[in-house]
Amino acid sequence: MKTDKKYKLWTFQGIKVVEELKNTGILEAKWEDYWEEGSFTKAYRWMANQMSMRGINCTNAPIWAWHSCKKYEHAPRLIDARCLLSDVAIESGIQTIEFECPAELALLCSYGWWNVMLHDNFIPKKEDPDIDRKTETLLFETSRKKLRKYDDIQATLPYLKLEWVKDIRELNLKPNDSTFDREEKV
Repeated sequence: MKTDKKYKLWTFQGIKVVEELKNTGILEAKWEDYWEEGSFTKAYRWMANQMSMRGINCTNAPIWAWHSCKKYEHAPRLIDARCLLSDVAIESGIQTIEFECPAELALLCSYGWWNVMLHDNFIPKKEDPDIDRKTETLLFETSRKKLRKYDDIQATLPYLKLEWVKDIRELNLKPNDSTFDREEKV
């Protein structure tokens, strides 16, 4: 069902990926860029399947973004980026893409419960993950009133269009530097 509702989201992407978005007008993550036997690839395929089951056609690997960090609909902070990104990635160059996409193209889920699910079902690699119904329900419970203290809400999308982009900016982080302002928004 198409609506006019939009989500304001943020994603961290490498400079080469941002250039691809600018040059082609669309960013799509390719499955061949992932190690097929990896635990994360299996988890990402599970998420792409969840998107498809909810009416979001996702034939590529999902694009990951942030919807809410610590507070509902609040931008991530530098500490959020620092916790996710390696020094190698930061040194190579990471930019923040702030964008608004149609709500019907984004699947929201709890970052905290995503990590529980990863740990319990995909890492270490399990041949046949068995996600229990309670975990799956909690994973996709993302209403404002259900946002738990210290949790974040992430979003997965089948692609990102340049026309949705509101801003692209450098990430104010340097490798091996712990003096950054942890509360600075990205």
